[in-house]
Amino acid sequence: MTTIDTPPADYPAEITGYAEPWIASPGDTVAIKISCTEPEYKHRTVRVIQGVDLEHSPKQELEEIKAIPSGTAKGRFQLARPGSYARTEEWGAALSKDGLEVSLYFQPHLPLAKHLQAIISTLDVEQKSGFAVLITAEGAVELWVGTGKEVKVIETGFKPARRRWVSLKLTLKDDDVALSLQPLAYIAEKAAAAFNIQEKLSDKVNLSASDVLLFAGSNAESPTAAFSRVTNFFNGRIDNPQIKSLGPKGEILVKYEFARNISEDTIIDASGAGHNGMLVNAPTRAVPGFDWDGSEVDWTKAKYGYGAIHFHEDDLDDAAWDTDFTITLPEDARSGIYSVEVTSTNGKAADMVTFMVRPTPATTAKVGAKVALVLSTFTYLAYANEHLWDLDRPSSVEVGPGFDINTTLRTEDFYKLGRRSDIGLSNYDVHNDDSGVVFSSAKRPILNLRPNYVMWAFSRPRELSAESMMIGYLEREGIPYDVLNDHDLHLHGAKVLAPYNTVMTGCHPEYPTLESYNAYEHYARRGGNLMYLGGNGFYWVSALDSARPWRLEVRRGDQGVRSYTLPGGERFLSLNGTQGGLWRTRGRSSHGLFGVAFNGEGTGPGVPYKRTEAASDSALAWMFKDIPAGDLIGEFGLGGGASGDEIDSFDLASGSPENGIVVATSTGHPDDFGVAPEIVGFPILNTLGTQTNEIRSDIFYYETNAGGAVFSVGSINWYCSLGWDDYKNNVAQLTGNVIKEFLKRAEK
Repeated sequence: MTTIDTPPADYPAEITGYAEPWIASPGDTVAIKISCTEPEYKHRTVRVIQGVDLEHSPKQELEEIKAIPSGTAKGRFQLARPGSYARTEEWGAALSKDGLEVSLYFQPHLPLAKHLQAIISTLDVEQKSGFAVLITAEGAVELWVGTGKEVKVIETGFKPARRRWVSLKLTLKDDDVALSLQPLAYIAEKAAAAFNIQEKLSDKVNLSASDVLLFAGSNAESPTAAFSRVTNFFNGRIDNPQIKSLGPKGEILVKYEFARNISEDTIIDASGAGHNGMLVNAPTRAVPGFDWDGSEVDWTKAKYGYGAIHFHEDDLDDAAWDTDFTITLPEDARSGIYSVEVTSTNGKAADMVTFMVRPTPATTAKVGAKVALVLSTFTYLAYANEHLWDLDRPSSVEVGPGFDINTTLRTEDFYKLGRRSDIGLSNYDVHNDDSGVVFSSAKRPILNLRPNYVMWAFSRPRELSAESMMIGYLEREGIPYDVLNDHDLHLHGAKVLAPYNTVMTGCHPEYPTLESYNAYEHYARRGGNLMYLGGNGFYWVSALDSARPWRLEVRRGDQGVRSYTLPGGERFLSLNGTQGGLWRTRGRSSHGLFGVAFNGEGTGPGVPYKRTEAASDSALAWMFKDIPAGDLIGEFGLGGGASGDEIDSFDLASGSPENGIVVATSTGHPDDFGVAPEIVGFPILNTLGTQTNEIRSDIFYYETNAGGAVFSVGSINWYCSLGWDDYKNNVAQLTGNVIKEFLKRAEK
């Protein structure tokens, strides 16, 4: 499958790309995959010490890695090829000479997709063999059958209803074709009328030359034209497909039980013939099938009801771009954020292809790191290429009264994403058929994973760009540090945190897996110091497969701030079989470990914190060293005050430690902040910033049973204030006081 293509007419100058792997170790070779409309580009590799370049931000600081050669390369335009399907290379076509009976259930979710959608296909247009069952652009089922002389098109006129199951049975024998379509009733709803057709062809059906079996796609663009790759993707669910010989033995050639191996990218042939197949581009599994009745919502326990796979034309797991060049990281490469700067030699386009480098014991020892910053790489994936601005999608966000996207600060990457519909969606979006996106992948360009990224709705740095300001601060203060990431904690647990006296989170660690969450907890139980320097952290449950670490899964339920809600029966994660939704729902609210948890959010400017009376305790004098007693904390920042964006607060009733102290609380938020739905009961009243005290940030501190301590700030905006005016502010002072105190305690 080629990804090299020609840009559309009048397409602007553009360069973008991605690194594979996107998280690497010193000594690794990293493949750099570039799409460039211009004839030539130059490249160099840099370590991002501080990536933000805005008014009042610290100066952007990039360190060129001289050990990695710079160079030039020829530009070529590349496109990803989205669309999920199942493929079996050999299904027993040679045994089909006596004819076939094909049966399955299908449920279209976008019958009027404005293009052909193949439900099942073995069609080889060039050989004029095989068959395909499709839905036309007008929403009617159509059958294509090869006779060796032609591909016969049989129109049915039958239009399946959206999100309603249909039983399909197709028989092909000699020159006879019969197709039965039986809609299934939904609960007590009256089912549509069944459809049956029989037709005699002018020639016998030719089946034996068609070895490749596809579900949810076809190798035929039309009855007369083959295509260079799979096309005509189906938007919907397929369940219980079977192909049976019509010979005297009635042999089952293939029978796929999609309820088996749900966590894998394989489909299992239960016929005994071993014709297992592969899934491409990660369609959604662990979803209700034609026989689901709600008696069991956990697919790992269900005896039936989970035999469906949901395919989408816009699924993308791997862009599979050609590699333009590779780089090899030095064995002594510092951990941190790295980018390959790519700039067209004519100066018309530029980008920074970003990836992370983890530490090794040798690099940690060389640096002498006792502090670690954990980058929020799961959050990066959850938000990757989000389309919340796209008003054509039901998942778009209604930001609030008076919001005008045309007045917000947007970088070139925002406009680039509007052009690049090929590079996939985020866990915040819905597919073209309005079903929620549950998977996000790192094997593609992620345009909001850039060192100078500005989040369009907030007009400020967020995620990786904001977290780079902490790296710049540690460099400025001369504090030896390492940079870890969520993936490291998931893959290696608390042992990856063991070398450090103090571990700091990123600004938005929203999507921990069970393994990464446990790593923080085990670290604290062993006496480590934690600094939660963000907001809306440890909120949604996610899952990661160690064998496919580029793929993140999120299943949103009917609680939490969300852009869509998955239906009942779809809320258990397919990668590990555990319950999705909120960590609060699973009894693991971040109140317990970090003392604060999410309560609300807003796009308006943040506000500062005011110290509480408890903060005047002389035992806490170290925390506020060199900060005058009457000063508000974080009056200024790249997003207004230090308490803003998404914010967290202390709550004893929800499990905050009783021995902790709220040392400061935010001064009151305007009405463009709203409360999180899970913390209010019925009737739902007083939900805006000036109407409730629930919407606030608390700075919380407590000492742990094992001799460590936890310091939490409860705001995504914290890093935007940390970097204000080149770190010359009291948020930076307070943050530094805590880090240095924790390090000092280790020396005693």
